[in-house]
Formats: sequence, C-alpha cells, structure tokens
Amino acid sequence: MRVLARRRRLLTIAVPLLVVFLAVSFVAARFLTTENRERDALFALVQREAAGDAPGVLKRLEACDAGCAAKIRGFLPRVTGPGKVKIARLDSKTAYSLGTSEGWSRIVWVRGVDGVPVVQCVRVRRRGSPLTGRSVSLLRLTAPLADNEDSC
Repeated sequence: MRVLARRRRLLTIAVPLLVVFLAVSFVAARFLTTENRERDALFALVQREAAGDAPGVLKRLEACDAGCAAKIRGFLPRVTGPGKVKIARLDSKTAYSLGTSEGWSRIVWVRGVDGVPVVQCVRVRRRGSPLTGRSVSLLRLTAPLADNEDSC
C-alpha cells in the first residue's frame, strides 16, 4: 500500500509539471520561429532583387504604392546580377517583440563570393502572439544605402 500511495503522489506532482513544461516549450518554440520567418521572407525578397524580378519584389511588399514601385524599378538594375545571394547581416527592430510591432530591418546581402555588399532597409510588421500564432509582413523597401554604414 505504501508503494502505491508514493506512486500516486509522484504522479499527482509529475503530470501537472510535465503539462506546464510542454505548454511553455510550445509557446517558446512558436515565439522563436518568428525570427526565422522574417529572415526567410527577407531572403526571398533579396533573391528576387538579385534576379531583377520587379514583379516578384513588389508581390512580397504589402504597402508598396505606385511611388514605391517606381523607386524599386529604378534601383533594381543596380543590384541585379549573377551569383548566389547570401545574407551577411540582419538587424531587426521588431526582433523578439511579444505583440504586434512594426519597424525597419537593416539587411546586408551579397551576390557571389566577390560581391559588393548591398545594404537596404525593409519595413516589417509582426502581428499576433506566441499563443495565437505570429505573422510577418514586409511592407516597404528602400533603395540601397549610399553609405553602407548608415542606419535605417
């Protein structure tokens, strides 16, 4: 009888702790994957830029009006070229935000091994929460910064 009582007591403590641990792990995983979603969206955007695909770039931007589109078509020939695209650095103002947030992400990317770095700013909006799910939207894109040291 003592052994059964001890096991029952252990289960009444262990099961709720396990449920809490799994719930916290689930929320943390959803929260941390948002960083990857932003990086993936930005990577797809700069790949389209490097390929010279203006419609592909514009399709990925949700708040790009006619003036924004004209600017993108204007600078696109300067960043288009051969070579595999790589992100060298990403600084996001919305990184690790808990709720809805919007800000500029500064992305540095290169084409190929000997490519010249391209530094741009992308307006990013994150919505949702770790419990309800998160979404990442790219809104606007700037021309490459004249001085690669400039901030957004």
